[in-house]
Amino acid sequence: MANALEQIKVNSWSRAVPMAALFELTFVCNHACTFCYNCPTGQKEMTTAEAFDALRKMAEFNILYLTLTGGEPLVRRDFFEIAAEARRLGFALRIYTNGFLIDEPMAAKIKQIANPLEIEISLHGARPETHEKLTCVPGSLQKVINAVRNLRAQGIKVNLKVPVTRDNQEEVLDMHRLAIDLGATIVFDPVITPRDDGDKDPVNLMATDDFLRRYWTDPAYAGARREPVPVPRHDAPGEAVCGTGRTAFALDPYGNIFPCVQWRRSAGNIKTVASLRDIWHTSPVLIEVRRTAVEMADKLRDTQQAGKAGGFCNFCLGVADLQLGDPKAIYPQIQKNAEFRQQAYEEWKAKTGETLEDTGGVLSKCAM
Repeated sequence: MANALEQIKVNSWSRAVPMAALFELTFVCNHACTFCYNCPTGQKEMTTAEAFDALRKMAEFNILYLTLTGGEPLVRRDFFEIAAEARRLGFALRIYTNGFLIDEPMAAKIKQIANPLEIEISLHGARPETHEKLTCVPGSLQKVINAVRNLRAQGIKVNLKVPVTRDNQEEVLDMHRLAIDLGATIVFDPVITPRDDGDKDPVNLMATDDFLRRYWTDPAYAGARREPVPVPRHDAPGEAVCGTGRTAFALDPYGNIFPCVQWRRSAGNIKTVASLRDIWHTSPVLIEVRRTAVEMADKLRDTQQAGKAGGFCNFCLGVADLQLGDPKAIYPQIQKNAEFRQQAYEEWKAKTGETLEDTGGVLSKCAM
């Protein structure tokens, strides 16, 4: 039986009433990661007053969870003013950061002013030379380690996020052990995506086929992938493949409103709309996005019934649209991972004689 919060999330999904938003405060960053998806356009980023007004409109729309990110959000001089206003308005905060600026005083200030549910920090390797090859900043791995320790000392939950590349793939188990030693959780993402302007160069950094096969089929990686056995999707008829434009949305530093951080089809600008309610159920962009999310779930269910790997896809409509020009096209990275996930499941099924299915319903899907 679902608890009260889970039931609220299910209702949010079914009614397309958002509970969460992601706010990119700036595209400025003190790192130069080789696969960063951000693509600044040179427009003027929101002022403090404009950011406050955006927060007010989100609060009036009853958004509960708010993620502050960038770029690197902590480089904004008014970050703590914005965080304090967000807390005053009642948001439950998350912060996405590279951790570079989080020394002991900064960690204490984050706790005192933002008091986030959690902080997510990017990790790119277990060795300095690996991490710093991707960030292009000397000393950045030690800064991450120090940041995690400082935040944990303040009682703040830390989640490390790892895009798995061919440069760091052989350090996945070491990074998993490092997270455990630091008292942090860790999530590995083996799917590298294009930049927001469509540049596909970052995709060339994707982990090798040999590693992906090992990652999904070798029991040694079960703890790292947090999934002992890959489980096939379960999309009920009429159920969306993800929560894009349904349970969440994203704002960029210029005020553009997107269905999610990956699918950058603007539904308007928060600086010019009087209320988010004015566009949420009337925007042609959001209506199309929600319809497409349902159609894609149907497509994946059909491929699963046909015994194909689509039933093992953790699919992203935005990446498909950006990379292939079709939000319902199976892009190569997700296809490759799905094939190895299916292989792992079929091997487990042949060995045990049992079957599994995702029973999490909408709660197990990406809702940003």
